[in-house]
Amino acid sequence: MNEPVFIKIADLIGKPRAIAAADGEMVFKEVYPVLKEGTPVVLSFGGIRMVITAFLNAAIGKLYRDITGEEVDRLLVVTELSEAFHPALEHSKTWSKAYYADPERLERAIKEEYGDEE
Repeated sequence: MNEPVFIKIADLIGKPRAIAAADGEMVFKEVYPVLKEGTPVVLSFGGIRMVITAFLNAAIGKLYRDITGEEVDRLLVVTELSEAFHPALEHSKTWSKAYYADPERLERAIKEEYGDEE
């Protein structure tokens, strides 16, 4: 197995708050090609004081689109994430796996529940 690639989010996005989807996209662009080739990634949240789901969906959730959940879960190691943000990470991963497994089914279910609120 290849040596893990270490990515420190605070250094990459240049701020202590991981709240913007655009910053999450920046992280995704670094992580995705490495995971796609089967190399493990250690994603450090060291120095990050705030995290929201929009960032996590863009940075991590989107990985489940083209890589199996088993592969992402095996190859991606999240470190130094405050316990307070673990539920947000788990929520993002759970919903991303469900969405990318069958996006049309999930979109239909949402429309049935909420209607077309555009």
